[in-house]
This record gives sequence, C-alpha cells and structure tokens, in this order.
Amino acid sequence: MGDRLSGESAMRPTYLDVVNRLELLRLLAKFDPLVIGTPPLGIATQSSDIDIACSAADVDSFAHVARIAFGGAKSFSIRTIDHLRHPAIIASFVAMDWEIEIFCQQTATENQLGVRHFRIEEKLLALRPHLREQIVDLKQGGMKTEPAFARVLGLTGDPYQALLHLEALSDEQLEDLPDAPT
Repeated sequence: MGDRLSGESAMRPTYLDVVNRLELLRLLAKFDPLVIGTPPLGIATQSSDIDIACSAADVDSFAHVARIAFGGAKSFSIRTIDHLRHPAIIASFVAMDWEIEIFCQQTATENQLGVRHFRIEEKLLALRPHLREQIVDLKQGGMKTEPAFARVLGLTGDPYQALLHLEALSDEQLEDLPDAPT
C-alpha cells in the first residue's frame, strides 16, 4: 500500500475513495467491518474522520492485523480502551488527508454503541432530511454528532443515551418527534 498510506495528496478524496483505494473493508473482512460516522451520513465537515467499527473474539488478533496492514501509515497508533464492558482496541492513522479510526470490540459489530448510534442517525436523516443542515451547522461550530442530533430534536439528558432510546420508536413516531425550537 506504500504511497496510498503516506497521507499526502493535493486534494482530499471522498471517504469512499479512501475506503476503496486502501481496500480497508477487504483487509478487515474477518472482523465484520462497517463504515460508520459522519461521512456516510452525509453530515461530514472538513475535520471529520473515517470511522470503521469491527468485531473480534480476540481483540489482540485485530491489533496484530492492524499493525501489519497499517503500521507503516502516517501517525499510526493502537490504543486499548478499558472503560467499556468488553475489551476494545482503536487503531488510527492518517492516509489520503483523512484520519482513519478503526474500533474493534469483543461485541458483534451491529450491537456496538457507535453502530447503534449510527443506525438511528441514519434512520432519522432518511425520515427527516431537513435536519441535515442544522446538524452540519452545529458540527461546524464544534459540537459532536450525538449532541447535535439531541439538540435539534430537543432531547434531554445524556445525548448518547437519549439517541439509544429512539431505537424503540417506529418510523412514524420518529417522524412525529418535534424539532427543537431554533
């Protein structure tokens, strides 16, 4: 992958170009990878990164694969996350003017909190596309994604938990949620 991982280019490519050119999903295939976060939601800002969620029964095997596949990349690092219920590792690096963060946990990819947040955000934007502009504005002002969704929907309490509570709602109930006053 040599030059593709150097992190240097004249113009920042789309996140899909990066995922495809670096063959990230192929390299991570045995870890059930899923690209999540703001780029696939269409709410990315210039500071957005590419997030990929993965799963492994043995997160050390993921770390080994990540070191082999991405260890030569600009700003490569691996860190362990120990405050979660299940062990997790994050491999990060810079390539093609994007920061790439790969999260791997001993929890099925679809059951991970980040993926669950992504799925509800994806559904909300599909049902209520008018929210997109407000969320991008908040993100450009420095707000994280989940707090931005909570703000535009008028959700109270912890924004991460508040979004998870929306999983139980039907499409109709999600469409009927009031927008927060602007």
